[in-house]
Amino acid sequence: MNNPDDSLVPNAMRLAEYAHRQRNHRRKAPPGEDRPAYFLHLAEVAWLLMEGGIRDAESVAAAYLHDIIEDCGYDETALAEAIGNARVAALVADVSETDKNQSWEDRQQHYRERLAALNDPMILALSCADKTSNLTDMNRLMAKGHPTSSFTQRGFEAQRAKFAALDALFQDRTPERLYRRFQRALAEFQERGRALV
Repeated sequence: MNNPDDSLVPNAMRLAEYAHRQRNHRRKAPPGEDRPAYFLHLAEVAWLLMEGGIRDAESVAAAYLHDIIEDCGYDETALAEAIGNARVAALVADVSETDKNQSWEDRQQHYRERLAALNDPMILALSCADKTSNLTDMNRLMAKGHPTSSFTQRGFEAQRAKFAALDALFQDRTPERLYRRFQRALAEFQERGRALV
């Protein structure tokens, strides 16, 4: 079942696009702003990993699929069967927030604790790419004058604290180029957010 071949990444792209399209997922945005198809976020996460030097098929496939367990009703077993690769499914499961019944704050804390306990460079890199993409998207909206509370569940301070705590996990454990991108996006987020508060 762990047989990466030339079709793994294209198959992951197709599965991710289909699963998120079936749920009609779009990026969050304030009223009147562009809400691109969710697949754009998935492609950006994969690109960030590759730009950071992580180009193996399993990691790139996991980048495209990283939200499918969290958002599309798959579990690790179903994903492994659908994609034909248990390692990809395990990577996705490790970066997924699965207990939506918990408060946002508890989910964030458990997510950080799980990442710290796993201390797996690939999982940390995948999470770093995801969070970098999220920050980049938020920065785009804040540059247009929208406060974070207009497009996220929590306001600026809660988001800032979440990303700052992740920064400590990513530092010295993720590819340098990827981590620098995360740091720049976080610095811009902090600067823009303080200006809008």
